[in-house]
Amino acid sequence: MDVLVYYFVLHVLPILICGFLILITVLVINRFRYDIFKPKWEAAKSEIDSFLTNMIFSPFDEQSFFNEIEQFKKTIPFEKRWCKNLILSEIIFLKLNLKGEVTNTFHFLYEQFDLFEYTKKLLKSRRFYFKCLGISQLESLEYKKGITFIKPLLHHKNRNVKSSAFLALISLEPENLETLLDSSHQITIAEEINIMDILHQKKTKIPTNLDKWIVSENDTIIKLGLKLMMFYNYNNEHEIIVKLLRHPNKLVRFEAIHAVQFLFISEAEQELIEQFCHEDIKNKLEIFNTLSTIGMTDSENFIAQLLIDKTDEDIKLDAVYCLNKINPHYFEDHFLDNEDVQKMVKHVKTRYL
Repeated sequence: MDVLVYYFVLHVLPILICGFLILITVLVINRFRYDIFKPKWEAAKSEIDSFLTNMIFSPFDEQSFFNEIEQFKKTIPFEKRWCKNLILSEIIFLKLNLKGEVTNTFHFLYEQFDLFEYTKKLLKSRRFYFKCLGISQLESLEYKKGITFIKPLLHHKNRNVKSSAFLALISLEPENLETLLDSSHQITIAEEINIMDILHQKKTKIPTNLDKWIVSENDTIIKLGLKLMMFYNYNNEHEIIVKLLRHPNKLVRFEAIHAVQFLFISEAEQELIEQFCHEDIKNKLEIFNTLSTIGMTDSENFIAQLLIDKTDEDIKLDAVYCLNKINPHYFEDHFLDNEDVQKMVKHVKTRYL
């Protein structure tokens, strides 16, 4: 024990003390540098904000703007990376928060401040974070000249880079959605949400080949195609959508079930009833939601039989809810002697119970 204490005091303790002193020194130096740098950063930010605001809200004159930008570069530490980052951040901030004709000068400012070259360096970086940052800059500025630099990143080994490039191209070229049909990219749920958000913001026209999306060999394209059909209220492919209720992929089936409800495809009723016993609980509940919208007498009889049989308790309440939606008067003369069902009916009919 004494040997260990001796070893610790003689060898380990001096190292710990030196490390602690070095850490304190680094923190003090960084704080000192920050205190010196902060006023310079704030002064540059104030000048940049004022200059950009004045440029954006002034009538566009290419030669005049060029001269003013060249003159302005001399008044700030433009060659410093932090300064270029600051200018780019402010341009993107203004671009995202201003709409209409005032945004016409953003690309000119982006180019004249040599920021496109700066973004290209990020895209060529070995670090995936910088690549994603560069992609985000082009997407935020809606800078279509950067498309040729983004496309090679669709095949990058890093999933985050591929996803960012994929979404950026859709954002920059929403009018070319048709090209997605030939994509082998497996679209994630997060990407689906982002794509739908992009289409909502851009108000993009319906793809001309949308009918082919739902027969794609890529299941994620089928799912996205069904979402787009609902988004555009596309009612021309009811037969194919009904066939998708028997697709091998349960996620595709779920989307097809939802599409049947949204597009009110009443001819799918019998198919849903037959498919019910082959589905997991999630899809079964979605079938109930759909039958509550399109269901008629066949659905009434089907759900009534489920309640008579030993139905899974997890879905029994939803079955009662569905049957009540199809026929609000059904339980007035059915299942009157079934205490469990009557409790569920009371729960369904009495709000907040």
